[in-house]
Amino acid sequence: MKETMRSVQRILAVFESFSVDRTSLMLQEIADRIALPKSTAFRIVQSLEKAGYLVRLEDQQYCLSFQFTRLAGHVRSTLGIREISRPVLLQLADRTRETASLHTLSGSYRICIDAVATVAAPLRMVAQPGEQVPMVAGAASKVLMAYMPSEKLSAMVVDVARVTRKPRAEIEKELEKIRSQGFAASHGERLLGISAVSAPIRDSDDQVRYCISVGAPSVRMRINEDEIVRSLLIAAADISRQFGAATVDFHEGTQFLAKDAGTITHRISG
Repeated sequence: MKETMRSVQRILAVFESFSVDRTSLMLQEIADRIALPKSTAFRIVQSLEKAGYLVRLEDQQYCLSFQFTRLAGHVRSTLGIREISRPVLLQLADRTRETASLHTLSGSYRICIDAVATVAAPLRMVAQPGEQVPMVAGAASKVLMAYMPSEKLSAMVVDVARVTRKPRAEIEKELEKIRSQGFAASHGERLLGISAVSAPIRDSDDQVRYCISVGAPSVRMRINEDEIVRSLLIAAADISRQFGAATVDFHEGTQFLAKDAGTITHRISG
């Protein structure tokens, strides 16, 4: 089983070695990008060429074939973010023993798309699907703001500064910190005694239109925050990759093993 999984991971690594900037690669370049000996890379590439997934060009470079275009046509047109994220949210709720939720932005409101809690507790943060919250406070709101296009962000920062009576520079500095570390945390900002951490979900265009969060009573969050953030980032990376993101980066301060995210390979930025 382990050998099979390793072979699958190597095949996927070959596919992902290609990029928009490098649509064709020499064999040695592929070997370097997937960190395997050239002889091993050759065997994988040769098999993929015979199967029709790679094409060898006249200059001895390789590129992806139109097989991927054919397969892309079979992707369900109705496959949406809620359907993709639901299994991951359930796993995140199980791992953290808290409420996991999915959010998006609509105008000046943050909307909860989905929320799950798998462990009963007498004291729990409650998130309701369909709930609309003004974009003025909370970890999820901050993440969605942090990754807004600059032209929309400027107007949003003005509105938030007016409502919260915080200086614009202070808000912009906090959003920059969120982009740098890859997540946001809030403690009692919306509801006294309730804390949350949130991380962005990237799509195939490297845009952030959604985020996931873990909410908990502050007394539990402050004790377990590091571990919850760790689980949150793994979950966000998992959904992002399934949603089409090419690469998921993590702040160097986040310590975890790639194997914790299953068969998905993450690049930890240094």
